[in-house]
Order: sequence, then structure tokens, then C-alpha cells
Amino acid sequence: MNSVTTVKGLDMPRPASLHLRPTEDIRAVRLARENACLILDNTRLRVEYEQLLSSTETWIRLYEAALERANAAARECARLREEAANS
Repeated sequence: MNSVTTVKGLDMPRPASLHLRPTEDIRAVRLARENACLILDNTRLRVEYEQLLSSTETWIRLYEAALERANAAARECARLREEAANS
């Protein structure tokens, strides 16, 4: 018996019979859709990676320049202290 009679006398399919195994065509469509989504995600992530790489390289150059200025300032302070001590 694949159906249940409701209070109103209607035959309704049993819940267990509602779970049909998807056909190969439906499965192929789902997989194609999932592959398309994965391709888009992969492309988006590659673009974001390139942007982050570029940004990282910029920040490293800025840090190195700031470090060089700080070291130059520290050398100048040391030179001025030594000059003041020798005066």
C-alpha cells in the first residue's frame, strides 16, 4: 500500500514514497550547477589572492622605508649625542 487515506477521504502518498532517487539527468544538472559555482568561487578567490599579494608587497615596501627612516633618525641622534658629549 503506497498511499494513506486522509480525513477528507483523499489518497495521499506515503512520506517514504516521496523520497525518489534522482535520475541521472537531474544528478548531472545538479553537478553541472555545482561545478559552475565552484568555478566562479575559484575565480573570485584567485582575484582576491592577487589583490592581497599586491597589497602585501606594498605594505612591506612601506614598512621597509619607514624602518630605514627610523634607523637613519636613530643614527643621527647617536651622532648628535656623541658630538654634544665631545663638546
